[in-house]
Amino acid sequence: MMPPYCGICNASARNDNDYETFTLVYFRAIAPPLTHAGHPENAVWFCKDHVRYTEGKTHMSAIEAMVHIRAAIRRNAPNLWPLTSMP
Repeated sequence: MMPPYCGICNASARNDNDYETFTLVYFRAIAPPLTHAGHPENAVWFCKDHVRYTEGKTHMSAIEAMVHIRAAIRRNAPNLWPLTSMP
């Protein structure tokens, strides 16, 4: 299993206490389960700030869900260049 590493912001767990701030989310599998030890292709770690974006997306593949999650984060991001700031 891969250690916690947010699939969105790349935050990682630096010590054992940080592991509690990450959640492993399982999306719909698109490949057969591994026959050996390893990280499942449908499982993605998320930090506490980004795990909320996974709600209602576990029926999607991990790839589909990540596209939707990144789009939702972009929509919610502040506009750094609003048109009203132009001279």
